[in-house]
Amino acid sequence: LEDLHAGRKQLDGFFQQDKYGARTFNQHLYDQHVLDLLIDARLHKPLAACFGGEPEGIQTMHFYEGSEHPLHQDQYYLPDCMSAWIAMVRVDENNGPLIVQPGSHRGRLITKSDVPMTLQPGETYELQQHNRYFPAVKQVFRENGADAVQVLVNPGDVVLFSGKLIHGGARVLKPGARRHALACHYIPYDSENWERDWPRISFDGSRRIHYR
Repeated sequence: LEDLHAGRKQLDGFFQQDKYGARTFNQHLYDQHVLDLLIDARLHKPLAACFGGEPEGIQTMHFYEGSEHPLHQDQYYLPDCMSAWIAMVRVDENNGPLIVQPGSHRGRLITKSDVPMTLQPGETYELQQHNRYFPAVKQVFRENGADAVQVLVNPGDVVLFSGKLIHGGARVLKPGARRHALACHYIPYDSENWERDWPRISFDGSRRIHYR
């Protein structure tokens, strides 16, 4: 992964962006190793227990470093989802751990009905996020009345959390420090709220395209 990031190796389909930390999107669609992690059999039982039914993998993001991402809720972007966040290195106060607001998954979810994705004249996606969406989440954070906590983990630890949980990335105290982590996102098999034409991948490896 470091060789891909530095350009020393090539992989068809490899793509990354530097906004909110260097990361790749949906690497499981062209990288068998990442696909194996997305549908690792050890994740099936806890995900199925959380959903009350079969899970399907729909997105992966590999982070090279702490994102410092503002507080947000994944279900705004990916309806009905939950996350399995896999740490590949030790994550501590220095390299930008996750920050979460405990219990916020039981509170209010900001949806596209509250903050439409439709851009206003002269507005970019980044402006929509910073001027409208992130402030709305911050207001819910204040309403919930609980402090955020950092999630400090060891290599191989997996953090499972609801897509309604308010979370973000803590400030990176050691610039340049690596924080390799794979964020895997899932939705229930019976979800009818999915909006994208991405493959929905079951833990037996089967795929389907199903969205509203």
